[in-house]
Amino acid sequence: MTASLFVTGLSVGPSGRDIRPEDCGSARVGNVAHAVAKPVVDGLDSSVCGLLVRATAAEDWPSTPDAVRCEECARIAG
Repeated sequence: MTASLFVTGLSVGPSGRDIRPEDCGSARVGNVAHAVAKPVVDGLDSSVCGLLVRATAAEDWPSTPDAVRCEECARIAG
């Protein structure tokens, strides 16, 4: 088994104002998960498709198969 090169990020909107402390990285704005390149620390980062997202370092991209994924991120990250 190989390690993932990407973690999961959740959309936060263009201004970042959609972030709420109670979200704790679990709420998906628009029900779309995005891929963020590692290494990453928890917090705001840019996804591989270029959107601002709230990245969670402990949530690997392959470990969220039930989430609806951004088509561009899925194409790039696999």
